Amino acid sequence: MIKESDSFKNDVLNRKAYGEALLNLVKSSSDELVISLDGRWGEGKTTFVKMWQGLLSESNIPNIYIDAFANDYLDDAFISVASAITAFVEENIEEDSGNKLSELKTKMKKMVWRLLTLATKAATLGAIKECDLEALKDIKDDIAEDTSSLLGNIIEERLASHSKDIALIKEFKELLSEIPAKLKGANGGPLIIIIDELDRCRPSFAIEMLEKIKHLFSVKNVVFILVMHKEQLEEAVKCIYGQKIDAHTYLQKFINLETKLPKQTTDQYANDLNRYSRKLFQLHEIETWGDGETILDCIELFAKHFNLSLRQLEKVYTNLALLYGSSAENYLRVVPIIVILSIIKIIRPDVFDKLLHQKITYSEICKETGLNHFEGKHEELHWSINWVRYALLTDKEFSEIDDKDDLKGFENSLLKYFIKRKNLIPILSKQLSLFAIK
Repeated sequence: MIKESDSFKNDVLNRKAYGEALLNLVKSSSDELVISLDGRWGEGKTTFVKMWQGLLSESNIPNIYIDAFANDYLDDAFISVASAITAFVEENIEEDSGNKLSELKTKMKKMVWRLLTLATKAATLGAIKECDLEALKDIKDDIAEDTSSLLGNIIEERLASHSKDIALIKEFKELLSEIPAKLKGANGGPLIIIIDELDRCRPSFAIEMLEKIKHLFSVKNVVFILVMHKEQLEEAVKCIYGQKIDAHTYLQKFINLETKLPKQTTDQYANDLNRYSRKLFQLHEIETWGDGETILDCIELFAKHFNLSLRQLEKVYTNLALLYGSSAENYLRVVPIIVILSIIKIIRPDVFDKLLHQKITYSEICKETGLNHFEGKHEELHWSINWVRYALLTDKEFSEIDDKDDLKGFENSLLKYFIKRKNLIPILSKQLSLFAIK
């Protein structure tokens, strides 16, 4: 777990420079600013923003972290943001600015009341859009005559309160904009509000969160960082507004700037997956009886080809730790097969299940996972895949291979185990299936 005070002390993926660039950007901003931070699930977005909070605090920039997914049980997204701001301000406001805190609380209570009232009336009457209000003024008497007195009164009240709502929102936004300057240690910088896990929320809550931030909280001196997997959030938009909507364009209404979590993948030896893999190997302290470098080499090759996320890589190492932890030095160990099975168990559990029950051939697993696309690209990769080929070929297929084929020499590595070729994968996959990783 990353503590705010840790900042980038354990920056395995070398993201501090990116964090500093983002810091400089928000530090110099006083305008309304909403930034989206995009990254796939499991790429370390939460870890990054937690480290970044430390960097913000070191620079005396007030910041709030909100886990949207932890709040999506609420009916109104406004409450989750408003309560986080209120709690932070209450703890960090200058003593001589208590009146501002009191005023903020009052305004927030009024906002909550108005939003709840409008939601209740909208449910009774049907949503009245802002653009409809002018038209309703002209026909309100006719509507009142043609409908029940209850609906007529609701329309009358909604029209009468519209100007009050606008005034309340304006006052609230002006007050919120003043708050950052009243916080302890304020140096003229903005208040940073990080909204994490948006893409994991209920679609309706995620979209409401975006709309509330844009219309009610987006003010000068407050910067929002929306941490998301944009592709998934676009699916949430389509879920709410239909598949035909241009979800990308819709999201642009709420976001001023877009940025992606950096991921270095091009360098063969110094990319994110390799760095993180070696860090995980070190942290797990696995007793491998000399298999360590082979494990690292195999994982680095296949992690890149399967484009594993950092979270998937963590689960692969958990699988390896469990397998080696439940083994002894003289147990069956064929590293390439163990690594490939550990990865397939995470990314394709359906294929792993077929391997476990001997219901898949080598050609079928190549089709399912694309292993055959890797052959010949890298000597060590070819050697690793050949172990899977060796274990899965039928007796007939194996008897027909050329005597010069590398597979003919593989059995020499198994002599000490007294095991048949076709039993390799069933035994190792069974050992990996003893524990389920959630």
